Amino acid sequence: MSSARPSSANSGDGATHRRLLRLIDALCSSQGSAPLAVLAASAALSKPTAHRLLRVLTAEGWAVAHDGGRYGIGPAVRAMGAAVAGWGGQDSIERVIVDLQKEVRQTVHVGMRSGDRVIYTHKVEGDQPFAMASRVGMQQPLHSTAIGKCLLADLDGVALRGLVERVGLERRTDATLTSLPAIEEELLRVRTDGYALDEEENESNVRCVAAPVRAADDRVVGAVSISTVTFVVERDEVLALRHPLVEAAGRLEPLLGR
Repeated sequence: MSSARPSSANSGDGATHRRLLRLIDALCSSQGSAPLAVLAASAALSKPTAHRLLRVLTAEGWAVAHDGGRYGIGPAVRAMGAAVAGWGGQDSIERVIVDLQKEVRQTVHVGMRSGDRVIYTHKVEGDQPFAMASRVGMQQPLHSTAIGKCLLADLDGVALRGLVERVGLERRTDATLTSLPAIEEELLRVRTDGYALDEEENESNVRCVAAPVRAADDRVVGAVSISTVTFVVERDEVLALRHPLVEAAGRLEPLLGR
């Protein structure tokens, strides 16, 4: 009786998966971002193969592309690491945002930067009868979301202008800020106030407030937000939610900010 052998398609898939895992391991082992050539060598891959697989990992949030052809770990890796760290009764991202949702009764998101976009890494739906269209893994523009504004507020002028030149300022609604001066003025307010607002700028009838989550070196590595619908929650009520929101961001810092 002959032994069963895997099909060439399945065998090829397995080899690709192993290459992806080796590349993720190389990303996690590097101190900060690393050049393509270094990651390829660490993962025992050719540079063309490593580049192709890094494009996949970047699109899915497992890697982030930096200037100069360098790559670092993405928000999906950070979120997984924080979730594992939360096992055994310690604080976790899930526990923090569930506690926040129970207090404010609105939808809560955690997001991080993935390339030139925001990616939602966690979500807890609110108690309201109107579900948000967002989902974990969804990517959104930086300039039109409250989480994105928290991330943009950490950039210097050169980096901000470079990003705007690359991706533009898409008009999502009539309220979207679509000029660089308007964005710069808005980000100055975010830095001063310590929180960001999305005033129906990404989606009509949705208002969000977000607070940045910082690393130990004070870099903004992500943000946590509360999303509301405008015909249920008044603007003043949303602003009042920033106090428990900022507290939740503080609890997230040792989890996301490693």
